[in-house]
Amino acid sequence: MNDERLTGVRGKHRDTEVRTDDMAAANMFGQVVSKAVEMAMTRASQINPKENVALFVDYDNVYWTLMNRYRHDPDHDDPERNLFERLWGLYGIDNIRMFKAYADFEQVGANLTSLQKKRIQIRHVYANGKNEDKAKNASDIELSIDAMETSYSDPNISCYVFITADSDMIPIMSRMLFRGKHVELFYVEDAIAKHTDIRNYAHTSYDLLRFLNVDISPKNPADFLDDAITYIGEWHAQPANKTKNLGPKWLRDGLADYLSIPSNTASQVIDLLHRNNLIKEELRTNEYGTHKNIILNADSDIVHSSTH
Repeated sequence: MNDERLTGVRGKHRDTEVRTDDMAAANMFGQVVSKAVEMAMTRASQINPKENVALFVDYDNVYWTLMNRYRHDPDHDDPERNLFERLWGLYGIDNIRMFKAYADFEQVGANLTSLQKKRIQIRHVYANGKNEDKAKNASDIELSIDAMETSYSDPNISCYVFITADSDMIPIMSRMLFRGKHVELFYVEDAIAKHTDIRNYAHTSYDLLRFLNVDISPKNPADFLDDAITYIGEWHAQPANKTKNLGPKWLRDGLADYLSIPSNTASQVIDLLHRNNLIKEELRTNEYGTHKNIILNADSDIVHSSTH
C-alpha cells in the first residue's frame, strides 16, 4: 500500500515537471518568435524606411522666409518650383500616409483651393494676426504636438519629414530620433541658427532653395528706384487712396508685389529713397486716426523727371 502511494506521488511529480518544462519551452519559443519578428521589422525599416511617410510643413515659417527673402511662393505655378508637387514626386503617392501644412491661413497669401487639390491636409493655426513671429511660433507648437501624437497613434509611420526654415523643429526631431524613426529635413541655409546645426537631428537633409530652384541672384536696390517712384506717384493719384495713408509696411509690401522683388529688397529700396531725399514722411489724419504717410519729395529733380 505504501509502495502504491509512493509510486503515485512520484508520478505526480513527474507530471508537474513535464508541465513546467513545457511552459518554459513555450515561453522560450514565444520570446524567440517575438525577437525574430522585432528583428524582421527592424531590418525592413532599415531597408526602406520611406514606405510609410508623414510630412509636416511649417508653412507660416516657410512661406514668410521664401517670400520675404526671395519672393518665391511655395505654391508656385511651375511644378518644378512648387513645394508640394516636388514633395509628392520625391516620396511617392504610394508611400505618403500624412501630408499636413500648418499656418495662420488668414495671414499668409495661400490659395486654399490649390492646396486642397494637391491633397494637403490644412491645419489653420490662429495666431492673433499680430505679426509673423507669433504665427510661426503657434504653428511650431501645433505641428510638434501633432507629430508626437502621431508617433503613438500610428506606430506604422516610419519616416517623419519636417519642412521648416528655422531651428524650432529641433526638439520634435530629437524625440523622433529617440523613438527610432527615420527623420528627414528640408531647411533654408541662411535662416537656421548658427549655434545649433539642425541638420544634426536628421538622417537626410535637403536645402529648400536648391530643391525648389529658387532664384537667389542678388538684387541691386538702385535698379528699382525709378519704378518705385512711379509706383508711389500712381498710388497717391488713385481716387480711392485720397483718404488713405501709405505707411512703411504698406509701401514695402506694395513695392514687393509691384516690382516682383523680395520684401527685404523692397525695404532696401525704401531706405535708398529716403537717403537720396526722394521721399518723405508726413503725419496725416483720417477716419482711422493719425498715421505716417509716405509721399514723393516735390523738391527732388529726379522725382520730377520720373513723374513727367
